[in-house]
Amino acid sequence: LEAVFRTQIRAILRASAAGNARILFPMITSVNEIRRVADIVSDEKQRLARDDIPHDANIRLGIMVEVPAAVPILDRLLRYADFVNIGTNDLIQYLLAVDRNNKKVAAHFDAFHPAVMTVIRDIIAVCRRFGREVCICGEAAGIREGLFLFVGMGADDISMTPSSIPAVKQLIRGMYQADARRVLEDCLKMESADEIRKRVSGFLVSSGMASPTR
Repeated sequence: LEAVFRTQIRAILRASAAGNARILFPMITSVNEIRRVADIVSDEKQRLARDDIPHDANIRLGIMVEVPAAVPILDRLLRYADFVNIGTNDLIQYLLAVDRNNKKVAAHFDAFHPAVMTVIRDIIAVCRRFGREVCICGEAAGIREGLFLFVGMGADDISMTPSSIPAVKQLIRGMYQADARRVLEDCLKMESADEIRKRVSGFLVSSGMASPTR
């Protein structure tokens, strides 16, 4: 398996000579994992350099934070990562012990659960402290109320399906981060997902950023 992985890393490094490229590692759960893959990337850079093969020697490495185990050790993981992507789909599933594809329990999969909001806030706060860019990925990034709170948390980038982009652009252009931070502070004190969702929706409606029938 490592041989296949090294082949993939070499391919990405060679492609990086033609334009801006970054490498994102998913499902990281320990420092040993990210340290090992960083060592492999370094090895392959040296190999390409010895063969005079063009590549970006400063290619940026990132981690996908989607396993709860990565959250309390994020400060240590960031010693080996240049940026972070938060995989909300898996993170929510693992935090709440809910299989979103199982109809019997899928109703309990909720991006606005207070624990989910608090954990994502904490991840972004650590990234801010260490000067790392952080991107929100997954279905939660395309939900208007979720996006509003993620902006309040200080997320740098949002990843979503193309169909969601027009509405999201309109929302971002019409909002102030200071408002999002204030609403976020209220939401982090709440006890249920329904309360959080209602608070954000109410603000968006009162501010003219959403229809009251939405």
